[in-house]
Amino acid sequence: MESASGRTAARGFLLCTAALAYAQASTIVIEDFSAARHEWEAMNDPVMGGQSYSSVAVQNDVLNFTGSCEIVPSLQAPGFITARNSDSEDWADVSSCKGLSITAKAATNYAGYRISFGHAHPIGGKFFAYGYKANMRPTVGSFGTVSIPFTNFTDFWDDATGDPIHTCISNPRYCPDMKTLRNMKTMSIWAEGVKGKVHLEVKTIAGYGC
Repeated sequence: MESASGRTAARGFLLCTAALAYAQASTIVIEDFSAARHEWEAMNDPVMGGQSYSSVAVQNDVLNFTGSCEIVPSLQAPGFITARNSDSEDWADVSSCKGLSITAKAATNYAGYRISFGHAHPIGGKFFAYGYKANMRPTVGSFGTVSIPFTNFTDFWDDATGDPIHTCISNPRYCPDMKTLRNMKTMSIWAEGVKGKVHLEVKTIAGYGC
């Protein structure tokens, strides 16, 4: 005959197993750089006279994004550098998720990291501003995971600074749409609008709360 303590232990095990299964089901991996699904490349600001530079490489199970965001002399303002995918493979469907989680490590507390996806362009949007963009604040000195709700993303942002002009929270028309979340088509990690050296290592990008 099973003892009360045995039944309690069994229930505890089942609850733990169920919790683990739920946690695993609530995450959808978009990109795992230990076995990258997409090809990645660097792109620096194309403004005439821009002096920013960067390099991008997938190696040692991480995306290495290094370089410097510099002042564009003709604008007297910082430019941008990006690590972006260069392929046309489909992206994981994260339309059931609450946002993106990024596991990464920054070498310094550089404040201009951002992440964007898709090609959306709102009526009245800035000429070069395509896709949904949000600020990203990776952990410094050690790997950690940061979560960015989709409500933090907007497709109405300033193409000179990367800052939002109209937010998703203020007006749902600027929130990521279902079509884009089902297949983002493209993604970029930015260092933008803040002068400084950049060194970011990214392990994974995933949808969370799915």
